[in-house]
Amino acid sequence: MKILVNRNFALLWLGQAISNLGDVILGAALVLWIANDLGRGRSWAPVAVSGVFIAEYAPVAIIGPLAGVFVDRWSRRLTMLRTDGLRLALTGCLAWALSPTVPFFGEVEPSPGWQLGAVYTVVLLDQSCGQFFNPARLALIGDIVGPEDLARATSLSQATMGLSVIVGPAIGSLLVFNFGIQWAVIADALSFAVSFLTIAMIRAPVEKRLEGDHNISFSQEFRAGLHVLLGSRGLLAVLLASLLSMSAFGALNALAIFFVTDNLHAQPNLYGPLGTVLGLGAIAGALIAGLIANRLGLARLLWGATFALGLTTLLLARMTSVGPAFALIFLVGATWIAVNVAVEPLVLRLTAREFVGRVTAVLTPAGSLASVLSAALAGSLVSTVLHGFRGNVLGLAFGPVDTFFCGIGALVLLGSVAVRLLMHEVHFLDEEPKPETPTLLSPSDQAKAPDS
Repeated sequence: MKILVNRNFALLWLGQAISNLGDVILGAALVLWIANDLGRGRSWAPVAVSGVFIAEYAPVAIIGPLAGVFVDRWSRRLTMLRTDGLRLALTGCLAWALSPTVPFFGEVEPSPGWQLGAVYTVVLLDQSCGQFFNPARLALIGDIVGPEDLARATSLSQATMGLSVIVGPAIGSLLVFNFGIQWAVIADALSFAVSFLTIAMIRAPVEKRLEGDHNISFSQEFRAGLHVLLGSRGLLAVLLASLLSMSAFGALNALAIFFVTDNLHAQPNLYGPLGTVLGLGAIAGALIAGLIANRLGLARLLWGATFALGLTTLLLARMTSVGPAFALIFLVGATWIAVNVAVEPLVLRLTAREFVGRVTAVLTPAGSLASVLSAALAGSLVSTVLHGFRGNVLGLAFGPVDTFFCGIGALVLLGSVAVRLLMHEVHFLDEEPKPETPTLLSPSDQAKAPDS
């Protein structure tokens, strides 16, 4: 692709493609290892597996919104190098902790409690590092990629991430069952080493560091970032589209297995292929969105993809046979990822550089929270209020799962209208007139500023 002619981005993309694959491999391997090895036949195995996901999401909710303040203060490239170095060390420690015998005051066989504690600790710290790495990565992309190539850069990154999600679990399973969990951990550690090396080779523009002013507190900087996000119609549209798409994705993840068995009347073993088709749709959608983004316009891509996601979710809810359902699952994956392809370029083109970290650090956790809440709501409603529900509207029969899918699809459709209205006549930083993005001024600078 043309974007890979950009040496700096090619290095960043390669490192992140390998690092993301390593993360997916380890995530899948840990779940399989805990469920089928460490906790085999134990009543606590499901809770132990859940602990991995809690350790993954806790930093997103707690550290994520705050990390952006520091990312905007620090060098983006150095932040990425340091966090990758820390994650390399952490995964190396985990490989040691999960070895059959731990050299700790002699060769001793580690207990399940010791190994679970090591897993949770490393996953928690690894994800905490990620809350600093990810906003820094987006800000660095803004420094090394021109505005006209941002959508292509994002689409390529999203496509490779989709490929990782498809092949990563298979590799993780192969390593766990044939070589042992330590090799999955080592694979992830090596992926961080590759990421570190590729970032070190990037020749980023000289960064203008923000001047420290002790009169500006952490809370002031954090509130300034929120003011930028909530004070811009364009960024509000991005936030809304992200919340809607992640809500649809969370509901689909929570109810997919029940959709297969109850609505499609198929065997549970189709659940795996359904996920594969979703991933293939995401890859195709990412590549197509990258190709048409500049001609269509990022604003149209954002609301158009949001509208299409709502529509395909509604149509999916009405499916009762496998073939059409799989075709629509492919389209759901394509439209969902198209929303994501529009989000990152829009953030970079609507946000002043000194606020990118803070804006991203709020947007990402908000989307993750929407996905988790949607999944929890879907599961609880289908298990309680909608349990055993059967209805008929205009000759169309409704059950628990398709009723919830219809509800979330309608919500996304309506939300796409709001996204379109918010994006109307929004201007980018690289266009005239300049957007209304405030600059954080110290009290002394404010006093010197001339009255308008």
